[in-house]
Amino acid sequence: MVLAIALFYLYDAALALQPEQGLLRRGRKQWLARLATEGFELRRQRLLWPPLWLLHQPLYRLHWNPTRIVLPGEPAPALALATHAASFKGFALPLYLLAAALFIALPIALFALHSEAILLAMLALIYLCTLCIALLTLRHGRRGHSERRLARSTALQLMLCPPFALNAVRKLSLAHGVDGDLLQSAQQLMAPAQWSVFAGRVQAVMEQELQEIAELPEYAQHHAHMQTALETLKTGLAGK
Repeated sequence: MVLAIALFYLYDAALALQPEQGLLRRGRKQWLARLATEGFELRRQRLLWPPLWLLHQPLYRLHWNPTRIVLPGEPAPALALATHAASFKGFALPLYLLAAALFIALPIALFALHSEAILLAMLALIYLCTLCIALLTLRHGRRGHSERRLARSTALQLMLCPPFALNAVRKLSLAHGVDGDLLQSAQQLMAPAQWSVFAGRVQAVMEQELQEIAELPEYAQHHAHMQTALETLKTGLAGK
């Protein structure tokens, strides 16, 4: 049972991204970013997992265009992301209680204590935490932070399978419509040191692609646009 719970959680947490997508995550004190290219290649997509132990941190999927980079960007989309990320504060306690019940208390009740009463108590705690997360999900929709229909369907899904409730914040944040560009939002939200590291990874990805298409005549225009975009990125990196 415990193995099945872990597998359900891992399956539900997996993210499939297009090559020109990335993730922005609000950490405890700073924002962090990842490129889709850091994941495993799977059928022309990239498969990766967010930090599995940071259940309360919202996660946003954004695009970037390696042939057109404009830095710095308008601050409004990044500010909207920061505001939306702040709407998940109430989820942390029930999420970590549920994780502790599923991965610590339940195995102890099953394999160490061998008590039906304790096992029933653990199952009750699991469903109580799940119900609390589902209600928070519905409230998130009622307050306009998520679409109401999405909030209702997500809450129902959580109640049907409690391990899925561990990803409630990620589900709601990933479904949130984001208009901003990945690089522009990252530059606005990330600390200078973190932005420099991330921009360096973007630069490495672009330089590798430029090398791969340098001798292909059909990509000549694409190559020229990428060269210009790369110079813009380098200028933005130096300016930050």
